[in-house]
This record gives sequence, structure tokens and C-alpha cells, in this order.
Amino acid sequence: MYVTMSGTSAYTAEAADPRKRNELGKHDFLRLLTTQLKYQDPMDPVKDHDFIAQLAQFSALEQTENLSRVMERFAESQEKMGIVAQATGLLGKEVVVVNPETGETATGTVSSIKFADGVPQLQVNGETYFLWEVQAINAAD
Repeated sequence: MYVTMSGTSAYTAEAADPRKRNELGKHDFLRLLTTQLKYQDPMDPVKDHDFIAQLAQFSALEQTENLSRVMERFAESQEKMGIVAQATGLLGKEVVVVNPETGETATGTVSSIKFADGVPQLQVNGETYFLWEVQAINAAD
């Protein structure tokens, strides 16, 4: 006996993410608000001040979401600036670096820094090393 299944699945990425199921976004808020207006009792309509309060809540929710996005971008740029500052601070300094393939260390002066896809690469003794391969920074004489 062969059984075939047809139909559509109710599975979505949003349904699978428990955080998204427990959060109400602006689209959910608008859906609730329009449903409330659609099914309100004509003999007892929503009061103006209630409606204005709901719109103010919606506006506050939207501004909070916008602020959250701005803060995330700010944190990302701060992190990138910190990495750039670390790398440029090593320019002209003597460092000990490790070759990840051989495990051998080398000591030399950072002669230049280049960035590939936002990742700093240090030039030491003519070889290229990543910032995380620096094991020590020697004090200047």
C-alpha cells in the first residue's frame, strides 16, 4: 500500500525560533489593532483616548526597534574601530608572532598593515600574519 502526502506545511523559520514566537512586532500590533477595530461593538466603540494610547504604544515600539538597530550597528562599528586601533598601534613595534601551520615563532618589527575584508594583516619580516597570531609585544629600547 502506497501513501502519498499532499498539502502545505505550517513550518516556518519564524515558528521554529522560540524568540520570535514570544515577541510581538509592529506587524502583530497593527494586525491586533485592525482586528479590534473590525470587530468592535458599534454600541460601545473604542474611546478616542484608548485609540490614541494604542497608537502611542505602537510608535514607542517602532522607535525602540529603530534604536535597537542603530545600537547594534554602533556596537559593530566600535568593535571594528577597536581592531583597527590595535593593529595600527603595533606599527613599528617589535612583536613575536607564531606561524599557525608550523607552530614556530618569529620576532620582528611590524613594517606595514593591510586590511583584507576588514581583517588586519601585519607584515613582519616580509611575512604576513593575522593580529591574533601575535604572541607578544616587546618594549621599546
